Amino acid sequence: MRARFTAHATRDFGFVHRTYRPTSRAPYTPSPDEPTTQWTRLVVHEAAAGRSPDTATVEFSAYGLENGQEHVLQEKAEFVREGGTWLYTRALREGPTPVRAAAKVGRNDPCPCGSGKKYKHCCLGKA
Repeated sequence: MRARFTAHATRDFGFVHRTYRPTSRAPYTPSPDEPTTQWTRLVVHEAAAGRSPDTATVEFSAYGLENGQEHVLQEKAEFVREGGTWLYTRALREGPTPVRAAAKVGRNDPCPCGSGKKYKHCCLGKA
């Protein structure tokens, strides 16, 4: 992930091409309309192993300047290792991590009011 960010920041689009799984085996041909974003920093929030030793996910925020304005790309990405090289496969999610609501209280859980009773014998009927 960091190597791909560095390649974007230094405009080494050949490396980006070679480490993107769908294009990794095709020859790289420079394009006149390459991205113009000036990438400034990378924050890796989480890196986790996948279902096999050759897969992983990385959740990150990449910051860059475009037309004098700072923008952020937030993504959870999937990587796969082929031939000893990690390749970017796809974005699993773009944008910030979804906020999850608090877990629901079960009938037999202690009541959240602090009475010490089970929820079903305390506040369940009041809800």
